[in-house]
Amino acid sequence: MFRRGVLAVLLASWVPYATAQDISDAERFSIPLEQINGIIQTEASGDYGEYDDPALTDTEQEALWLDSTVWQWSYNLVDRTDTLGRGYDFSPYVVCSKVPGLSGVERFDAIYQMLEDAAVDIDSGVFEGDSMYNDDDMTCRSVSAETAVFRAAIDTQPPEVTQYLQVQPMLSAMKMIEGTFQGLIDLMNDYDCTETGTCEKDTGGVTVVSSGYGGRRKGRFLQENGSSEDLTLVISLSPIVLYYLRTNEVSYETIINELLTFATGDNGMHVAEASFYDFSVDAGDMVTDRMMFYSNVVNNVTSMTTAMGSNECLDNALPNDVKIARMGNNETVSVRVETISSVMTEQELDDCLWYLVHSLTLHPYVKYLELEAVVVPLPEGPGDTSAAPSTLLPAAASMLAALAVSAAVGSFLSI
Repeated sequence: MFRRGVLAVLLASWVPYATAQDISDAERFSIPLEQINGIIQTEASGDYGEYDDPALTDTEQEALWLDSTVWQWSYNLVDRTDTLGRGYDFSPYVVCSKVPGLSGVERFDAIYQMLEDAAVDIDSGVFEGDSMYNDDDMTCRSVSAETAVFRAAIDTQPPEVTQYLQVQPMLSAMKMIEGTFQGLIDLMNDYDCTETGTCEKDTGGVTVVSSGYGGRRKGRFLQENGSSEDLTLVISLSPIVLYYLRTNEVSYETIINELLTFATGDNGMHVAEASFYDFSVDAGDMVTDRMMFYSNVVNNVTSMTTAMGSNECLDNALPNDVKIARMGNNETVSVRVETISSVMTEQELDDCLWYLVHSLTLHPYVKYLELEAVVVPLPEGPGDTSAAPSTLLPAAASMLAALAVSAAVGSFLSI
């Protein structure tokens, strides 16, 4: 793990905008991993070593989490709007308010007003998202804002006010809903593969990805001869994007183009520079299995660039075979991957698809990412066989299954 002094030196050399005070603020106002796990169920613990062999201790996970938080806070301070879009600097955060003696709405409004005042003072903005957590002592919401807004609020408010504030940048692992990592593996493993790596499903050859909780075992992905299993990811958009769409300041097409530009532009360097995992591996510090896995994916993809400057994954596969489209409401988009027509090797294709997943979790327009679930409704009667599949988010699919079980048990008990 990073030692505090080493991290400060590395950050100072990499991000000139990050002062010692910025690093201190990120540490003091961050939300510990254990607390985050009580707010949202994500892949955070998995990325930070819970499934390593041996697993990191709770103390080790929290130390690595804090290092990552400080790094992300510092990364977010750099203005990248010229190259990555006007909303790129408005990063997603979890903001929690612990003001005592107030209702959940009043409690958060008290902190949010402080952030809005700070935003006005520096000619910026802050954009509130949905509620993430609320109990008698704490209320948390998603917020998009420039990191400078939090810096201004902390600098101008007395400790007796800021003591009730918690600010956590949305790290990449926090954006992947719990079960998505294993779900991707399960989806990609739905094939019979020989020891030579040839895989069959119905007719035609395909390739699959196979991976453990941490690192790669062996694997490939959907490809070849027109036979494939579609992969569809559902992205919940961050508050800044929802604001742009409501006010018609930015179109869906622009949002989608900026997501793809981030993933494919500058030979993948946008993604590499945004990845704490890749930064940590390059720095030679201890990382978890998943961090090493994602760093290897990024480096493998950027290394595909030929002497002539072309990159099959970034120039052809992702722009041509990945379809990003709005869904039924203004808050989500789908990322669909069908059969990929590419001259990439199996290993290169494997890396290309995992690189896409990682790039999406790194982009500030993305609040959450999860697999689309396909559910077959229960027949209406004993002779009804006409039920067609429907598409639900995984959380809704789980609820539907639970309701179906409950109804079946109720019917049985009433007999």
